[in-house]
Formats: sequence, C-alpha cells, structure tokens
Amino acid sequence: MSLQRNRTALLAVLLLAVLAVPLFAEFFEPGRRIWNLFLGFSLAALIVAAVFLGRFFARHAGEIGEARFDTTNKGDARG
Repeated sequence: MSLQRNRTALLAVLLLAVLAVPLFAEFFEPGRRIWNLFLGFSLAALIVAAVFLGRFFARHAGEIGEARFDTTNKGDARG
C-alpha cells in the first residue's frame, strides 16, 4: 500500500512540474525581467510546496481523513 501511495505522490509532483513548463511559457513576457523572475520563483515554490505537502500527507495518512464527531447529548438522561 505504501508503494502505491508513493507512486501517486510522485505522479502528482511530476504532473505539477510538467504543467509548470507550459504555464511559464504562457505568461513569459520578453523584456520584463522582474515579472519573469517572480513567475519562475512562484512556480518553483509551488512545486516545492507540493513535494513537502506530499511528504506530509504520506507520513500522516492515518491522521488525515473524515472528521467524525460525537453528537450525542450527554445531558440527556436515558435510562
């Protein structure tokens, strides 16, 4: 199960990296060095964040999931 989870996380990061290249090409504007640097750093930070989030979710998979709350009214005397 862990191998499948690692493959899925790797595929997600790889997909994000592959999509970042055309995204950068779409917004790249010749002659605007500051904008292009900002865009490149933003995309790199997005990929790094995806890697760290993937690691976090992989390590804490048992703790992350559907939240269930006890909805019984403890003040009710049923008996």
